[in-house]
Amino acid sequence: METWRAMLRGADGLLDEVVAGRRLLHHWLRLCVGMALCSAVYGAVLGGWHGPRLAVYSAVKLPLVLLLTSALTVAFSWIAASVLGLKLRFGQVAVLTFLALAAGSLLLVSLAPVAWIFTVCSPRPTNEARTAHNVLYLLHTGFVGGCGIAGTATLWKAMIRLDAARRTLKAVYVAWVAAFALVGGEVAWALRPFVGSIYMPVHFLRSDALAGNVYEFIFTDIVPYLLSRL
Repeated sequence: METWRAMLRGADGLLDEVVAGRRLLHHWLRLCVGMALCSAVYGAVLGGWHGPRLAVYSAVKLPLVLLLTSALTVAFSWIAASVLGLKLRFGQVAVLTFLALAAGSLLLVSLAPVAWIFTVCSPRPTNEARTAHNVLYLLHTGFVGGCGIAGTATLWKAMIRLDAARRTLKAVYVAWVAAFALVGGEVAWALRPFVGSIYMPVHFLRSDALAGNVYEFIFTDIVPYLLSRL
């Protein structure tokens, strides 16, 4: 709780310790636990439209998405920082990487009541409820993506404390955020902690998990359909 209390108070003390390289494992473990708990709450709301089974699945899968995205981008982030001229210990990069999405998950859980209201006010998931499905899909995608991007503000707040040129810091920051977006999008598409399909039964992991990607689905299926309904 100490790490999360520090985040709620502005994270200054936490960021000072990360920049100084102190208690990195301590903070990393607590960020992992907090990220998992916050995203599990939102995941349950996200999957609740399709019933209890998907609510449980999404409560497991959304934390996996955030944890895997953070874990899979750590090595790249460390290498990118080194190549771009920002010398950091691997442990510092790991904590900063997890800190960004942990902050995002904290914002996300604060939006869970809003998402729940949209969920309970939507029609049941039948073949005729495609519009409701698509609106909920875009809503949750926007909330998750927006909170993830907003969480990187904490990352930037830590980076500007480092002894490096602002130009270098901006280049590293952009590289890290781009990695979050690309890796996070693919991991989310594979695990699909979404509102569920109106055409297919609920599965924890679908057989076509690796086919396509989330951006293709949004811009070739959801957006054209919603525009056709206007």
